This record gives sequence, structure tokens and C-alpha cells, in this order.
Amino acid sequence: MKTDSVMRRLAAANPYPHDAAAAREELFAQIVGQPAAARPVRKTYRRSLVVAVAALVAVAVLASTAFAISQWLGGDVVKPDVTNAEYHQAQRQLPLPPGVTWPTLHFQANTVMSRGGGGGFAVGIAQNAWECEWARAIRARDEKSAALAQTEAQRLLRDNVIVAPAGASENWAPPVVAGHPYAVYADDGGYEWVRGTYALAAAGHPQRLAQRCRANSPG
Repeated sequence: MKTDSVMRRLAAANPYPHDAAAAREELFAQIVGQPAAARPVRKTYRRSLVVAVAALVAVAVLASTAFAISQWLGGDVVKPDVTNAEYHQAQRQLPLPPGVTWPTLHFQANTVMSRGGGGGFAVGIAQNAWECEWARAIRARDEKSAALAQTEAQRLLRDNVIVAPAGASENWAPPVVAGHPYAVYADDGGYEWVRGTYALAAAGHPQRLAQRCRANSPG
């Protein structure tokens, strides 16, 4: 089936589930084996969604510098008309909660983005919308709506999010799969944090889910 083929290609582009944990264990063993003075200081933080050009970042540049930017971003930059086309194509695949509509994207003049960025915008917007709907439904004790929102939020995380390889640049992006929008998460534990947030909400503890809703809502 076409869907199976698309998912196989995405899985091949995302090595995270298979070897990232082993790589972290090996790195940890190397670090703790060093003298204390030689160990690097580690800063702990959470980024639920990598601010990557392949997903959610537009770079405003003068047209005369587009070639230089294309080299910096990996050589495949597009103008707003392409990003908007990707965004609208993704809308046909990603449902939103009842009563929620897709916002219009606005770009500054001479903006360029990496190919696939429009789909990344759509994934992020849909994910936020379903998380907010889930939190609202839990507060309202609307079990039917909560179950639907949970299903859609978990489906987006499973099918439309890719985790960058360990140590990858924030500009990293997998090959674009036509017709399959995706967002990119950094390999910093954010994916596990979101999955844990969903597990807590499913168990009746939606506090973190509500916080994500407020933090990521536009405006």
C-alpha cells in the first residue's frame, strides 16, 4: 500500500527508535570514565519541537542572498508560494477539532524556507489544536471528545513527527516525502516528554497537557 511505503521511508530516515538509546549509553559510559575535572557540564532543558527550517522556521532574506542561504539550509530552499502550497496540501490530510479552522500563514517579503516547511507548520498547528481540545474535554468531563482528541494527538505524534539523529544540527531534515507532512523534534528528550504528557492526561492528570496548550497556542 502507498501508506506503508511512505511510513517505511520515514522510518528509514529516522534512526532514533533503533540506536539513539545505545549511543547515549555509550556516551555516558565514556563521560563517567573521565576524571571529574574533565567531564563536560550538562545543561538540562526541554524543547518539545525543534526550531528547524524543515518544520517551523521562516528565514527572511534579501533575494540577492538566496543562494548563500540555500547553501546554509542544505540547498533546497523554496519561496512562500511553495510553503503555502505544502501547508494547504497538509490540511487535506490533518483533521482539526470541530469548530477549529486553519490560520492563514503570513510571510515577510523575500522569505525563504526549506522544502517541507509548510507541512511542518500544519503538523504543529494540528498537534496544538488537538492537545487544547483534549485538555478542554477533560475539564468538561466530555469523555467522547476527550477520547477523540487523545486518538488524534497520539496519531500525530506517531505518524507525523520525526526525531533528529543524536548530535544532528538544528537544520537537519529527512528527505521530503511528497504528500506526507512531518515536524522534526530534536534528540533531547522532548519526544519522550510529550509522550509522557499524553500518558499523564490519559490517566486523568492533564496539567502538563494544559501547559503545552497554553505555551504553543498562537497569539
